[in-house]
Amino acid sequence: MSHGRGRTLDWLVPLLVCPRCRTRLELEEDAPGQGVLRHASGSQCGLVYPVIDEIPRLVTGSARAALLRHRREWFTKAPARADLRRHWTAAEAPSADHVVAGFDFEWKTFSHVGSPELGEVFGLYFDQVHPAMFDDHRIVLDGGCGAGRWAYEVARRGPRVVAVDLGMSIEVARRNTASTSRVALVQADLREMPFAPAAFDWAYSLGVLHHLNEPNRALSRLVEATAPGGIVLLYLYYALDNRGFAYRLLFRGVDLTRRLSSRTPRSVTLVLATAIATIVYWPLARASALAARFGLVGLADALPLSFYRERSFRTMRNDSLDRFGTRLERRFSRRQMIQLMEAAGLADVRISPNVPYWHGIGRRRPAH
Repeated sequence: MSHGRGRTLDWLVPLLVCPRCRTRLELEEDAPGQGVLRHASGSQCGLVYPVIDEIPRLVTGSARAALLRHRREWFTKAPARADLRRHWTAAEAPSADHVVAGFDFEWKTFSHVGSPELGEVFGLYFDQVHPAMFDDHRIVLDGGCGAGRWAYEVARRGPRVVAVDLGMSIEVARRNTASTSRVALVQADLREMPFAPAAFDWAYSLGVLHHLNEPNRALSRLVEATAPGGIVLLYLYYALDNRGFAYRLLFRGVDLTRRLSSRTPRSVTLVLATAIATIVYWPLARASALAARFGLVGLADALPLSFYRERSFRTMRNDSLDRFGTRLERRFSRRQMIQLMEAAGLADVRISPNVPYWHGIGRRRPAH
C-alpha cells in the first residue's frame, strides 16, 4: 500500500451528491481536510454537511445527534461549523439507533485489519470476483465497511475504494486505512447513498443488509451507484435452507439467545459472546477440524460452526459478538437472495455453493 493519505477528497468529492435532493456538492474548507459541503449555487435544498478529518458526514436523523455528541469540539472551531451545530441542535433529536451503536462497539473492540487470517477469509468472500476487477484504475464501493477490513484488502490489491458506514466506526476504518490514499471514507446511510449514479466500477456489501429495516432499498441504492455492466457482490445470513431439521431446530434456540443478549449493556454482551465462543464455537470448530483430519469431511462440514475450524479464537469472539450482539437480524434463503438481487436491478445472479452462506454476485443491467 502507498504511504501517506494524500488528498482523498480531491477524487472523492466529485462523486458525491446530496442524499436528499441528489444535487452535486461543493467542498468549502476552513482547514486541510475540514469544512462543509454545500449545494452548488441555485439549489433550493440548502442542506449542509460537515467534512471532519477528511470524512464527509452526509448523515441525517439519529446519526446527526450521535455525531454532535462524539465530535462536539469540532463544531466550535469555525463560524460555518457553529452555524451547522445550531441548525442540527434546533431540530428534534431522534431516538438512538441501537443497531448502529452495537456495531460501533463491536468494531471498536475488534478493530484489527490486515492479518493473514483476514486475507484468507477475504478469499472466501471474493472468490467469484474476476482478478481484472482489482486493476488499479477501478473505483469500488464498500457498502457498510465497519472497521474497514475489506476496504483495506481490496485497496491493497489495486483499486481505489470508497468505504461507507453510518456509525462512528467510520473513524476506526480511517485509522485502519491511514497508510493509503486509495481508501476514502464517507459516513452515510446505505438507504440514502450519497453518490452520483454509476459512480463506481463495482460494489460489495458483506454482512450488512440483513441488519437493516429496508435491505431492498439499500441494495437498490448500491446498484444505482454501480456502472451498468458492473458487478455487485453481496453476503447475507442464510436461512439454513441447505441444512436439516435438527440444525434448524437448534438455530431457534440460538436466535432466542440473540434476542435476549442483544438487549444487555455492551460490556455484558461482550462477556456473554466470549463465553459462547469458549463453550460453543471453539469445541465445535475443533471437533470439525478433528473430523476433517481423519478424512471424515462430510461429518466435518455437517457440524454446526464448521466454518471456524481453521479460524482463530479471536475471530470466534468477534463473530460471536456480531451474532449475539445485534437486535435486528434477517435471514434469506438462496431463492430469496436471488429475488432480492434481481429486484434491485441485477442480472446474471450467481450464488456461490461455498461458505460463507450465502454470498453471490450479480451484474447491473445495462441502461436502456
